[in-house]
Amino acid sequence: MKFSDETLLAYLEGNLDETEARAVEDAVTDDPALEARLMGLDPFAPMVQKVFEAVPAKAPVVDLPAPVQSQPSGGPFRLFAVAASVAVLAVSATFWATRPEPLGWAEQAAIYQSLYVPDTIASLDNSPQALDAQFAQAEAQLGRSLNREVLESLPGLDLKRAQVLSFKGKPLIQVVFADTQGNPFAFCIIRQGEGAPAKDVNLAVLSGLATATWAQDGYGYMLLGGNDQVDLDDELNILAGAFTG
Repeated sequence: MKFSDETLLAYLEGNLDETEARAVEDAVTDDPALEARLMGLDPFAPMVQKVFEAVPAKAPVVDLPAPVQSQPSGGPFRLFAVAASVAVLAVSATFWATRPEPLGWAEQAAIYQSLYVPDTIASLDNSPQALDAQFAQAEAQLGRSLNREVLESLPGLDLKRAQVLSFKGKPLIQVVFADTQGNPFAFCIIRQGEGAPAKDVNLAVLSGLATATWAQDGYGYMLLGGNDQVDLDDELNILAGAFTG
């Protein structure tokens, strides 16, 4: 069946009766050329097409309610509205399905530490006077002792600095060391607050660095090596024993 532009426009404007509208819809299903003519006459078609082009090829499946029988008016305006809704739902579902989880404090600290190179810490002032001031400020912010004597005696590490940082309003202390080759190490403590869950030691590689994290009594702890191959066992055994309870 052939349709004039006037008939197709009447369909788009919802001016055909149900029988005529159904005839156009059935014909469009089997005739790509007629579909192209119809879309060419519809001012909303380019907008809907752009929406569909934004949907990734592997968009997650979205369960939609069964279609409801429409009234005789509306024509493909209702069809394009449904199509646009499906596309928007697919784009939204893809965004929420693929959106990365927010980074936690340990991931953020690892990213920051991964920027360090030997030259970053080579010229730090780690005189007793400088460290006294840094540890006093850090402990005041943290609300607990940093066990400086333990940190200064870690085997193979030279204490360089204690720095006050912050994560989501919570004080985060970064204690920086240099190993025997001058490579940066770090030990971080964050005050998480009462009620924060305790966590056993977890070993992982974050931002290319070997890390160990654990939590107890409202504080989170993290040891970071200079690369992903560093063995942290010796330092971890000392720190985990000193910073528990």
